[in-house]
Amino acid sequence: MNIMKARIVWFPEKLSYINFDSLQDKIDYDPDHLNTVREYIEKDGLLFPGVFKDEEIHCGHYRFKIAKEMGYDGIEAYKVDTFAEALHLTQFSELCYKHYKEYKEKNYV
Repeated sequence: MNIMKARIVWFPEKLSYINFDSLQDKIDYDPDHLNTVREYIEKDGLLFPGVFKDEEIHCGHYRFKIAKEMGYDGIEAYKVDTFAEALHLTQFSELCYKHYKEYKEKNYV
């Protein structure tokens, strides 16, 4: 199985992967955001794992879609047991991504 690996993993004990998106056909993807995510992944790769609970993606639908377009079977993702964990890891990932972009703009990474 060809899984897109995340470059930055903070919680390896929770790391797994997901190779399907049960909501894929129900999401009205924003084309601009999809293009932005595509550009970042093509340039930097998958920075952070997605988040899923009970075989459903809670964070990473766009990354998953782009990975599939690029020929991958899925993406690395944190497997969580509770909705609170899903929310916390989603917020943590958003904060890390914000800082990554700031550092990248200053050529620190």
